[in-house]
Amino acid sequence: MDLTATGAALAGVATILAVAVWRVRQPWRPGRLWRIPWNAVMALALVALMGLLAHLVSLLTGQPIEPRALR
Repeated sequence: MDLTATGAALAGVATILAVAVWRVRQPWRPGRLWRIPWNAVMALALVALMGLLAHLVSLLTGQPIEPRALR
């Protein structure tokens, strides 16, 4: 992925995270049968956001980020 695609993906994941945070803060209405697990969506979006931020840093610095276990 180049810098443009990474920025677009980062914006998309940040939008999903913002919607999930907004939906988690809304009160639950009793009687609803099906509900999207917004806490899980928020957790997955945070993991994706951290990965994309690490990828963005590696693109900007020119050095790949290596996990400690693989050194």
